Amino acid sequence: MFFSAGKIFWIIAQPLNLALILLLLATLLLWSRWRRLGVWLTSLVALTLLSVAVLPIGHWLLTPLARQFAPYDIAAHANESAPAGIILLSGAAINLAVSHQVGHTVPGHAAGRMVEYLRLAKVYPKERLLICGGNRGPGAPEATMIADYLISQGIARDRLLVEDRSVDTFENAVFGRALAKPQTDERWLLVTSAWHMPRAMGVFRTQGWPVVAAPAMRQHTIGTLGFKLSSRMRLTNKALHEYMGLLAYWLKGRSETLWPTPVG
Repeated sequence: MFFSAGKIFWIIAQPLNLALILLLLATLLLWSRWRRLGVWLTSLVALTLLSVAVLPIGHWLLTPLARQFAPYDIAAHANESAPAGIILLSGAAINLAVSHQVGHTVPGHAAGRMVEYLRLAKVYPKERLLICGGNRGPGAPEATMIADYLISQGIARDRLLVEDRSVDTFENAVFGRALAKPQTDERWLLVTSAWHMPRAMGVFRTQGWPVVAAPAMRQHTIGTLGFKLSSRMRLTNKALHEYMGLLAYWLKGRSETLWPTPVG
């Protein structure tokens, strides 16, 4: 229920969709006695879209998220025992729809998660590998397809734990923990996109699983001026989605803190 309501709200609240709704409202106002309000609203929407297109607003919004947790430093942990396992939150690591069509794994816009996961899996060649990610539509779940890809890259099948029911970050933590059954003294690494790591860490900690962050795709440039509405709108959407997710999870009690930090 929470997932569906959140998705519906996000469809409406996405900047471009919201802009179109406001422009429709402004058009109606222009043909009414509130014409001045319609002109003001049209100007506001146009100025906002122009700002998003010209200024690197998406970069500015993503940077605090992406830099909240430092990359996992293998050398710094060289004298420690190996982690008990490594967790991958697979959301968009592969393009699920295209992968189903062609019958093999096709990278998605968050493919960097899978690259980092495979790297760590080879650094720690004996540890368990938990892959979280289901699929609400037809076809194989994302976690299953990623497992097949990892096997094709030389990862032993008996290392894999495939959690194929979850459809959001909260379910990743709940279903993943039930499958992996981590012990209180175990250290597990968590791999997800750097900009998604704050929300993921908040959820896993609240579930009593104090994982260690291993963010992927951490680098985000400041960005430059230029008219790039499509790409910058996507970045802005991504950033706003994360900030709204942080707020929603905190309000629902799924994360104990609004802004998770490296020191729990």
